[in-house]
Amino acid sequence: MGGELDRERVAKYVVARRGSMGLTQEQLAERAGVTVKTIYNLEAGERWPQARTRSAIEAALDWRPGDLVRIGEGLEPVPSASEDMSLALRELSELNAYFADLQADAGDKRRMALAFLRALYGEPEGR
Repeated sequence: MGGELDRERVAKYVVARRGSMGLTQEQLAERAGVTVKTIYNLEAGERWPQARTRSAIEAALDWRPGDLVRIGEGLEPVPSASEDMSLALRELSELNAYFADLQADAGDKRRMALAFLRALYGEPEGR
């Protein structure tokens, strides 16, 4: 933790994350095993929690260790394993929809997609 942390930025991220998870301050405090005042102070940018408390809050928000500091330094939180999996599943679902569309198309769109995929993977045309 080098310079001054942007507590206001951290506060905004915590509020947004808590809201996206559908949690109240009380519910987040309960999940993290801290007081509601601790969550309030963090979200108000009032006080910076100790390392153990930060770790508990990060876990309750499904963030990785050190994310509150990263956010305070102007970086983005590292996606959790569940977020990575969720994103991968959404992307695979999207790809599945594209391939279903291509399967129904016997024309240029399908040939162009195949040529693109071959170029992307460096495979020869006649395969």
